[in-house]
Amino acid sequence: MADDKKAQLKSKLTEARNQLKELLNALSEEQLTTPVITDGNAWTPINVVSHLAENEQGMSIHIYKIRKGRETVPAGFDVNVWNAGVKERMGNPSRAELMVMLDEARAKTLEGLESIEPHEWSLTGRHPIEGITTIEQYFGIITSHDLDHIADIKKGLGVA
Repeated sequence: MADDKKAQLKSKLTEARNQLKELLNALSEEQLTTPVITDGNAWTPINVVSHLAENEQGMSIHIYKIRKGRETVPAGFDVNVWNAGVKERMGNPSRAELMVMLDEARAKTLEGLESIEPHEWSLTGRHPIEGITTIEQYFGIITSHDLDHIADIKKGLGVA
């Protein structure tokens, strides 16, 4: 049963990441630098994808901390402040650099997924937006985060 759960999560993670990479490869240089999210702090597809790579690293760390019985998000953490700093932290990577970041982050996530023991799926930690979240739910959040931001990029660029 645990292997089925891992296989299902791995499939969903892989499909979402493939969709993101396909979109990233299909965008023109102009589209890569066109603001697609403009609620307060304008983000281009480069910023959005940088955010996804960085955020996935963070959620993988959260999963590790949950497994070790440690706090995931410190008291007073403000996700909006954190997200506002993505441009400064991540810079302006090229398409090729983004692909490497996405692949490295996903490889770590899948490595962590494969190491989950059956009793660990229900362990919980605090996600900065979703609140108390199980390890299993964290993997779903990583998938939906990719899909949500794919939709944001497409909507912002007016592409189907």
